[in-house]
Amino acid sequence: MGTALVTAGLAAPAAGQTSGLGRGEVSVEPGAARPGSRVEVAVPRCPHPHGADSPAFTRHVPLRGEGDRGEGVATVRRDAKPGRYTVTARCGTRTVTGRFKVSSGLAWPAILPTSNGL
Repeated sequence: MGTALVTAGLAAPAAGQTSGLGRGEVSVEPGAARPGSRVEVAVPRCPHPHGADSPAFTRHVPLRGEGDRGEGVATVRRDAKPGRYTVTARCGTRTVTGRFKVSSGLAWPAILPTSNGL
């Protein structure tokens, strides 16, 4: 029973999916992350991405073009305070933004057992 609840929680969509101007300009998965964790940054409709930045990230995030979108991986600063943070990305000549949440709660992998005892 407990396993089913944990599995259901992992399958749920991430809360806090980011969007700029309400059109999904920048997305961050998961939408709520803990300090020190890695997140995936994507910019739909962006065949020529330059990179993304956020005060919550440890460094500038290079984005690579994947079809008609830019993608990259960011690390959330270990000293990032809980709250909502803006992500700004450059796509060709335009700048797009989105938001995501830094949470102080435990992430699912932190509460899952590391061994099944077999």
